[in-house]
Amino acid sequence: MTVVDAHCDSLTRAVNSKKSLVRNDLHWDMERALKYDGFVQVLAVFQNPDRRKPSFDNAMKYIREAERIERQTCFFKLCRSFEDIKNGIEDKKVCGLLGIEGGEALEGKLENLDEFYNAGVRIMTLTWNYANELGDGAEIQRNGGLTEFGRKVVKLMQEKGMIVDISHADIKTFEDCMSISTRPVIASHSNARAVCDHPRNLYDWQIMEIKRTGGVVGINFYAQFINNSKKAGVTSLIRHIEHICEIAGDGAVGIGADFDGMDALPAGIRGVEDLDLVFNELAKLNYSDTAIQKIAGGNFLRVFSDVLSV
Repeated sequence: MTVVDAHCDSLTRAVNSKKSLVRNDLHWDMERALKYDGFVQVLAVFQNPDRRKPSFDNAMKYIREAERIERQTCFFKLCRSFEDIKNGIEDKKVCGLLGIEGGEALEGKLENLDEFYNAGVRIMTLTWNYANELGDGAEIQRNGGLTEFGRKVVKLMQEKGMIVDISHADIKTFEDCMSISTRPVIASHSNARAVCDHPRNLYDWQIMEIKRTGGVVGINFYAQFINNSKKAGVTSLIRHIEHICEIAGDGAVGIGADFDGMDALPAGIRGVEDLDLVFNELAKLNYSDTAIQKIAGGNFLRVFSDVLSV
């Protein structure tokens, strides 16, 4: 069974802490990901605006580091197309997809989106929690929505075959993005607000809008987004999966664990090596093998096939 995790901050965390992405003591590394029959990891390039102003040049440093790791690691493949992903899985490699978390890295320039695409970036989260040149994030409550530049970015991304990610977006930014999207849109690491009323989670109508585009919601493993506390269990996490399956079907939900982007995982989950605890729990709840395969990775693979094949 191929597993897809649509969001982690492990590349950024490993580079910043000078740790190997092959083997480390973080939530995610390649050696642990290799336990699965196939593994596709979206590696987010995240520059925390609370610490320093995000920049295009700094984002490229993380991308170059990912390229260096690929050159030096025989079981890791950076993928630019769905064909690359299929080949990587067949070759028993950990497949990486590069993503940008926060459009601040564009520095307000469309040409920088072209540069990121040429460097292999295939996913971009439009905002982080704050406002940027593209639009407003989840912690901004001014109802500003997408800017004109943000609209141009969304349209260009979808023309080029890049996946638009609306995790972290505020309501109006979400609505504006959906109103102009012509391809599947994802929420790479967001949960169900009906289960946990947190601003980073999605209302049912938002989940249905994502489904309408053919997109997927990746379940976030951060305890705060699971039950509004620093402690959660796998059972609480499963409630989000079940809720999305109930309202949108088992084709609209996947995994977006946010490994190394937070500090409070569900009890019993140390990192990527324990993802199968979630799948085993779904089996106990009488989810079919087909449904579990879709949630584990099949749904995001469908989106990758659709968008990255442009």
